[in-house]
Parts: sequence; C-alpha cells; structure tokens
Amino acid sequence: MLSKTTIPSDDYNYTIDEYLLLEEKAPYKSEFEKGRIKAMSGGTLDHNTIAQNIGTAISNELRKKGKKCRVNNSDLKIRIEAYDKAVYPDVSVICNKAEYFKNRKDIVTNPLLVVEVLSKSTRDYDRGTKFAQYRSIAAFKEYVLIDQEMARVEVWSKLEDNIWRVLDIKGLEASIHLVSLDCEIQMSDIYYLIDWDVVT
Repeated sequence: MLSKTTIPSDDYNYTIDEYLLLEEKAPYKSEFEKGRIKAMSGGTLDHNTIAQNIGTAISNELRKKGKKCRVNNSDLKIRIEAYDKAVYPDVSVICNKAEYFKNRKDIVTNPLLVVEVLSKSTRDYDRGTKFAQYRSIAAFKEYVLIDQEMARVEVWSKLEDNIWRVLDIKGLEASIHLVSLDCEIQMSDIYYLIDWDVVT
C-alpha cells in the first residue's frame, strides 16, 4: 500500500489519487501528468514578487467593482482532466462557484483566468504545451504571461471556441485589460519593487 511518506519513483505510474495522497505530506510541491510526479523548483524573489503583485492588483480591482471572485496564489492546484494533469499556476481566478476535483478543497477544475510568470526554463512550455492544456478547460477564458526580465506582458483572451486574441503589452507606463474580469491593471503595479539593475 502507498503511504503518505513514500518518495515518488520515476519508474512507477501513479494514479491521481496516489499523487494527491503523497502531496498531503510532501515537504515540497509536485505537479502530476499521466502517472508521473515531477517536483517543482523554487522561484526567484522577483518571480514571487511579480506573482504576488498581480494577484493583489487583480483582487483590489475586483473588490472595487464589487465582483466576488477568488484570486488564488500558487498553493492551489488546478486539475486538467483531459490531460490527466494537476498543476500549480502562479495565480488563478475563479468567479463562479468553485468546482472541486473529487470534493477536495485543494484542487479545482474551473479557473476563469490563469497567470504564469515566465522564466528562462519554462517560457516555451508555458506558451506552448501548457497553454494548449489549459485551453481544454471549459471555464478557462484568459491567460496572462508575465516576463520577469523586462516590463512585458502577454494577454491571451478567448473570443470564441478555438479563437484567441493576444495582446503584447510593454513598458511600465502601460496597462493591461483583462476581458474576462473587465478590469484594468497597471504595469507599474505588476512590477512594483522590481529593479532590473539589481541582481536578485
């Protein structure tokens, strides 16, 4: 029987239930895809600051508008059923009633918006494979990709089935419009406290 202290093996095909059991007691986060469990590496200070900044900015704008949406940090898992996958996005937003996977409060299936802060090692994956997988989620309507090496944000908005529009926004004086939430976020708020002249 699989115990909560079992160390994941590269040679074993886990079920999603086994993965969730391991995650409950694991000292680190792992993502799951088709029987494989992959430990996540830690983020940089800039990465974490940017994720916190945009999560706070979105939450503040939604409160101003009286919208009761939940803005979640990277502790909440997203289940991508079509790909037998579970991931930890940097930020996710749920505006309707949360739909839980197997009634577990730590993993949901209906994010409206997802934010990923790009790094050199993940930018191609986040733009390509991961985006394609997120698109299999019916509730998913907007994808925000944030560069941490310069003031640049890509916003992918779903117009209709299989049709997405991308806006490439640059510069601290600009702002991004999130169509799914009908709110405006200032680039200067996203990059608050980020100084590219300082090595972090």
